[in-house]
Amino acid sequence: MRIRILVVLAALVTALGLVAAPARADNGSLDLGSAGSSDLLSPNSLFLWQSPGQRYIVVLGAKMGTFGQTPAILEQRMNVAASLALSHPFNRMVVSGGNTWWLPVSEAQFMNLGLLRRGVPMWQMVNEGRSLSTVQNASYTVGMLKAMGASGALIVTNGFHMPRALKDFRDAARKQGARLEFRPAYA
Repeated sequence: MRIRILVVLAALVTALGLVAAPARADNGSLDLGSAGSSDLLSPNSLFLWQSPGQRYIVVLGAKMGTFGQTPAILEQRMNVAASLALSHPFNRMVVSGGNTWWLPVSEAQFMNLGLLRRGVPMWQMVNEGRSLSTVQNASYTVGMLKAMGASGALIVTNGFHMPRALKDFRDAARKQGARLEFRPAYA
């Protein structure tokens, strides 16, 4: 009950303009990117606000550079994820990605650092650091979401990757008997 009251209050405060507008870059675009539909009246925001404790933001990793450089597609995913997380502080986030070749740090751990730099608190993130493919991202993450009592999640990835990612997540949910709704949040 308290969470619902807080959600309603947060929505009212934002709707009344009592919260500062998102920061804009010099070229007029949002600093964190708006492609993930983090506007509080967008379909993705309404999806997250409907049940903050049971709706998650899932960010899919990408192969890191040989010396730990973050690829541009992962930067885009983290920008969208951070924007969503900062707009929806009651929704947890699963960062999913495992082995980074010879580096002793998983993709999920790299994303933790990138998201921390973007202002997302550590407590809002949950790591899935075993997956080596999109199929494994889906399988391991669905298992985690099911165990955490989730009802659904936004999948944050790039447009070229979204159809396969959504199919893999829906297939994994069906195989594990998890009743989860997945929606796209394009990076």
